[in-house]
Amino acid sequence: MANGQVVLVTTEPLGGGAPVRSVFFVAEGDPARAAAIIATMMAPNERVEAFGPLPEAAIKALGLKPGDFTHG
Repeated sequence: MANGQVVLVTTEPLGGGAPVRSVFFVAEGDPARAAAIIATMMAPNERVEAFGPLPEAAIKALGLKPGDFTHG
């Protein structure tokens, strides 16, 4: 297993107001692929970006297998 990625999702509320941020932990080392995994389930008003690396130890502690993710 290699490092994963922390992926940040920013939701712009449809009725206005402050954006809401969510964090996902993805067992995928490539930032673009990690963001794409999360983007497949997001709505058009949500922006997805790879935020930074997630150490292998954290992936193991979260019990993630390659390509898996969890909401933080």
